[in-house]
Amino acid sequence: MNSSTLLGRGLDERLTRGVVAGLAAGLLFLLANMWYADSQGLPAVAPLYDISTIFHFTDQPDPVPENAVVGLVVHLTLAAGFGALFAAFAPLFSSARALTIAAVGFGLALYVVNFQILGRIAFEWFQEGPNQTFEVIAHAGFGLLLVPFVAGYARGVEREPVAAAPTPKPHGASA
Repeated sequence: MNSSTLLGRGLDERLTRGVVAGLAAGLLFLLANMWYADSQGLPAVAPLYDISTIFHFTDQPDPVPENAVVGLVVHLTLAAGFGALFAAFAPLFSSARALTIAAVGFGLALYVVNFQILGRIAFEWFQEGPNQTFEVIAHAGFGLLLVPFVAGYARGVEREPVAAAPTPKPHGASA
């Protein structure tokens, strides 16, 4: 089967699972970032302020309550999109192990693109504000968290159909 046929089969289901995966992984990722910010003496919502700079295209975060909401919406939207993108390509991997390695690589690639490329070109705060070591680990974790949602789409993983539960026999019926 060629790769375009492989990628086209079940795409709508994979994209849906990818969006859910991205939202779940994105929320855990965000909670980890909020925990880290709090552990460094910053407000727990500081990562949301940081992310809001993407929407406002500003040089520095503006710590006002509405920017926490803007940051949350931007972060979840990006996470859902990245989850869908990864899920779209899940059938290209030959096993759950290959998918897991690719997912960590995907998370690291997101870090490189978002922090090292876009951060240097358009969003300088992402070079100055967030702890880069923590962000590398968190982005690898984001990729890893996508795996349970899309592991069944790797080619080497057999998807078991869900069997119907046996119909109960009426009370008093003999076998």
